[in-house]
Amino acid sequence: MQKKNRHNNASDFVFSADFKNLEKIRSLIKHHAFKSGFNERDSDKIALAVDEACTNLIRYSFNMDNNQKIKISIDKDDKFFIVNIFDSGKPFNPLNIPKPNIKEYLLKYKKGGLGIFIIRSVMDEIEYVPSNNRNPQNTLILKKLLA
Repeated sequence: MQKKNRHNNASDFVFSADFKNLEKIRSLIKHHAFKSGFNERDSDKIALAVDEACTNLIRYSFNMDNNQKIKISIDKDDKFFIVNIFDSGKPFNPLNIPKPNIKEYLLKYKKGGLGIFIIRSVMDEIEYVPSNNRNPQNTLILKKLLA
């Protein structure tokens, strides 16, 4: 993990795309959320949402290639705690995934596949910006209203 500071409040961190780093990412997010005024339960939920996003990157966008990098920027403004997740993998917009029918999901005893549902349930705003000619990285922006 490398830490870089952008400006007053924002902190940037870079991790190799390895499942072993998910615990570090969760701890980092939880720490910053707690420092931003969230209680322990909400800090855990925010950390889980970021964990789910990073898990999807590692598994689907990077195809388990741990040479890839995940950059996480943590910031806040007057209204939101903000986590930006940057990657250079295959673009994937989680907002294009339909919301699951939870009753049907539970009846079929499905396993996995609820990461995007969890992210949507926890975070108040989600934006996705795919890479393009002016922006070399995909960016997932997760915002949670400050407590």
